Parts: sequence; C-alpha cells; structure tokens
Amino acid sequence: MVTIVGIGPGNKKFITTYALERIKEADVLVGGRRHLEEFKDIDCEKIMINASTDYHSILNKEGNIVILASGEPSLYGIAEVILKYVDKNQLEIIPGISSIQYMCAKLKITMNDLAVVSLHGRTEDLVKKVKENKKVAIFTDDTHTPQFVAAMLKEENLQDRKIHVGENLSYDTERIYSFTVEELLNCNKKFDLNVVVITCGNI
Repeated sequence: MVTIVGIGPGNKKFITTYALERIKEADVLVGGRRHLEEFKDIDCEKIMINASTDYHSILNKEGNIVILASGEPSLYGIAEVILKYVDKNQLEIIPGISSIQYMCAKLKITMNDLAVVSLHGRTEDLVKKVKENKKVAIFTDDTHTPQFVAAMLKEENLQDRKIHVGENLSYDTERIYSFTVEELLNCNKKFDLNVVVITCGNI
C-alpha cells in the first residue's frame, strides 16, 4: 500500500491525527531531508528524495510505503508524480493544510474566488491570472521570487496591487510582510521559504 501524507505547512502541530497514525505505521518513509528530520523517531527504512529519485523502485518495495508531502499533496504537490506510477486502487492520499490556506488565514481573507498559480519549477500566465482575479496565491521558487513577481506586475502596469509575502510559515521564524509593488521592488531581502498572495483594492 502507498500512502501520500500531507504534513501541512511545516510545524508538526498542523498535521492531522490520522496523518500521524499512518506515518507511525510506515515500513518505508519517503520524503525530502527536512521532512524526514521531523520524524527521526519513526523506526523504519527512510528514503530521501531528490530530482533524480527512482520512484518506480521505491514504490515497488514491500510493506506500507508512506510519502511525506509538504502542505496539500494534491495542490501542485507530489501526488501528480506518484499517480504516474501507482494504480489509484493501491493509493491513499491524506490531505494536509497547504501553505496557501495557512497564509490566507493569517491575512484574514477568504479563499473564495482565489486563483492559485505555481511558479515553482514551472511557468504559468501569472499576469492573466492577476488581471482576471482580485486574489491570486503563488507558489514561488529561487528564480521566481517575490521581487520577480513585483517586477512582472510593474511591467504590466498593475501597480495598484498589494503583495503579501509569507516566509517560513508556521515555524518560529515565521514572518508575514505586506508591500506595494514599488516597495517590494526596492526590497533587497532574500526571502526564505515563502508563498505570495496578491490582492486588489481593500482586500
């Protein structure tokens, strides 16, 4: 059996009770370095994944294979990859709190009519989304940084938007910033792990 477990935005207190039960039952625990370090106390085989991981080999192992996924595994997450290798009847997906959900809760805005875009290792038409929606959430990466987003908005004359940056969400080092487009362009800070939410008007 293969189980993908959403472990939330980072802090263990945001993992569901059922997700923890399935993790404790694992014979093979699979995840990134940061994920596996959170579960050092689980006595089982552990496999760290990276860009060159052989999922076919891992998913053919015996016993309960549990894959740790940041946030919500079905929202631009690892579920998309695993579904290429595993029959749906042999797969369980346990949802988790995404960093986008967490960020919206912190900003005290609803997720109604929120568009979600991932620039994490991929390209999407962000400008079109921003023009069509009053709220847009963005998964960033080291290339598509908050400043990259601000530069794109300025280029398209969308400087009336507000850009919110959530850094190290749920951790002790969590910081949430709100910028105008111009303020963010003039900000030299290199943000740690982060998500961005763009809002329009009084939102």
